[in-house]
Amino acid sequence: ERQRLANLSGLAFAFTEGVLVDAIKNGKWVLLDEVNLASAETLQRLCGLLDDSSASITLSERGDVEALERHPEFRLFAAMNPATDVGKRDLPSSIRARFTEFYVDELVDPIE
Repeated sequence: ERQRLANLSGLAFAFTEGVLVDAIKNGKWVLLDEVNLASAETLQRLCGLLDDSSASITLSERGDVEALERHPEFRLFAAMNPATDVGKRDLPSSIRARFTEFYVDELVDPIE
């Protein structure tokens, strides 16, 4: 009832699909840069996408009860700096274990 009244008064919120939802539906690639700086809540919501190659998420914020249909070409990449950098922290092991890791050494200018 409160939601109906809020709609009548013009104070309602509307869910707007973002780039992640678009990528899931249309088979695009997404890069999450500095993923280790994301909030715990955001990382928890991503877990559903990382379970396996057909996993998806349910947009409960929109009121959905069914998961989004995941396009087979959808890919999710993440990048982060080591937790040894100032202000950085490690990803929780439950999230980190869902990725394949590649370590890239610091690029050094050969003239230096």
